[in-house]
Amino acid sequence: SLGAEGAARLKTGDTVRVMVLQPSSAEGHAIVSLDRARGEEGWDTLQERYESGEIFDAEVTGHNRGGILVNVDGVNAFIPLSQVDSVRRDDADAVGQLANLVGQSIRLKVIELNRKRNRVILSERAAMAEYRKASKDRVLDELQEGEIREGRVSSITDFGVFIDLGGADGLAHMTELTWERGKKAKDLYNVGDVVQAYVLKVDRETKK
Repeated sequence: SLGAEGAARLKTGDTVRVMVLQPSSAEGHAIVSLDRARGEEGWDTLQERYESGEIFDAEVTGHNRGGILVNVDGVNAFIPLSQVDSVRRDDADAVGQLANLVGQSIRLKVIELNRKRNRVILSERAAMAEYRKASKDRVLDELQEGEIREGRVSSITDFGVFIDLGGADGLAHMTELTWERGKKAKDLYNVGDVVQAYVLKVDRETKK
């Protein structure tokens, strides 16, 4: 429950909370558990997050063909591949992509909780959808017509380019890209290009 590099986080002299599993083993030592102690508190934390819909960060501790694993305050939880936002299910190297997530911190939301069955299902996809919506609302509230903003080209279409302004995408129509005839958006920009964009109009009702 301490994460992918958990052992490195402990040193002699540290004070930790443990649950006693066995007062004395055959070797004469008490058997204790960090995970079980943290887990008792972890279930309460997860229940609160499930009821409130809170989005939180957790470190990926492992993976398998079906998804990724995290440990939330001592409770092992699973994120199915269908709920992993950063990896496509139809990606031929999906398993390799999942392996690359181990040790990284990702945003999550509890979508299923059953303590009797010791089952916790989390979703990065749901968390990121809410995060993007909140980011979009924030950016739209801040934007003022007539201001110039730095953005990044997020996608290119036949009718123009979409520019990410920090959480909300704005459309720059072809007529606002160039006066040259015969030019296409893909001839002028690449996805990822950083550009300066003049805000022509903000429609807060339609959120565009």
